[in-house]
Order: sequence, then structure tokens, then C-alpha cells
Amino acid sequence: MNSNGNNKKKTIAEHVFNGSITMSGVSVTIIALFRVMKLGIGTYADEILSANTCLFFVSAILSYMALRKGNYDLIETVADILFFTGMLVMMIVGVIIVYTTY
Repeated sequence: MNSNGNNKKKTIAEHVFNGSITMSGVSVTIIALFRVMKLGIGTYADEILSANTCLFFVSAILSYMALRKGNYDLIETVADILFFTGMLVMMIVGVIIVYTTY
């Protein structure tokens, strides 16, 4: 029974790792689009996204550590919280982009 719980948590850490890497790439892409289209003049969206990219990188590193380490409950929980926080920040930035560009 204990190994089944460990496999479930490992699966969560794998999903957080994959999602964090993907979302950091999305953040960098949006920052690059801001620079190309010169939309970041009146907003702080690109600065917030750069901090959000760092948040996703830390989440990815912690989830990787959780996958590699045997006892990873706390590390995996922190990575999950950071990932969820990054997703919320990305939603807020999306609202900022919509309301400042139109």
C-alpha cells in the first residue's frame, strides 16, 4: 500500500516537472512576442512574466529533486504550490494583456 502512494506522488511530481518546463517556455515566448510587437511599453506584464519564469524554473528544479530523492513529500508539495502560484500569476498577466492592448 505504501508503494502505491509513493507511485501516485511520483506521478504528481512528474506532471509538475513537465508542466513547469512547458510553462516557463510559454512565458519566455510571450516575453519575446512583447519585445517584437513592442507592446510592453505601458504595462508591467513582461516584467511579471520574467519573474514568473523564474518561479516555474524553481518549481521544475524542486520537482526534479522530488523525483530523484527517496523521501520527497515536502519538496514535492513546495514544487506543486509554486507551480499553482505560477499558473495564477499567468492568468493575471493574461487579464493585464487583454485590458491594456484593446
